[in-house]
Amino acid sequence: MTRTVELGAPSLTGKDANDLVAEVFADAAYPLKVVVQNHMPQDVVFPEVEGLFLRHVANRKDSQKTVLIADHDLFQRLASSVEQIAELNRCELALTLSEVADAPADTDAADTDAARKPSDGLSYDQIKDALKARGIEFPANAKKVDLAALLDADAAANA
Repeated sequence: MTRTVELGAPSLTGKDANDLVAEVFADAAYPLKVVVQNHMPQDVVFPEVEGLFLRHVANRKDSQKTVLIADHDLFQRLASSVEQIAELNRCELALTLSEVADAPADTDAADTDAARKPSDGLSYDQIKDALKARGIEFPANAKKVDLAALLDADAAANA
């Protein structure tokens, strides 16, 4: 059974986001993998969950992302943030969060996890900070893709 919750402005839905999450995901095992779909007309970022940056609803490809939610408390904080943003923007439906059903283990899934790079999900400034922390020099005007390649190459060389 796949669990899904739709979060929005409580003044428009009449439903509290924390209550919805607590009800729908009461017996969930964490960490929990969920697909998050943005229904709002603006880009949003939720720092509560690593890498959770979603483009506006019209961007079909980047308005949805699969993320890992570490625990129930974190899920509640995320729900509160979504609720506040939805309220400020008067969005009855802001985000949909759907649990990803566990698929049988196969080699393709293992390969996908192994293909994750150290630069994945990091901002330009975060990549620069990581390079500085490793003592790696880079040009001041370097593009994000070039910096990410440096970081990933260093991680592969030191693995």
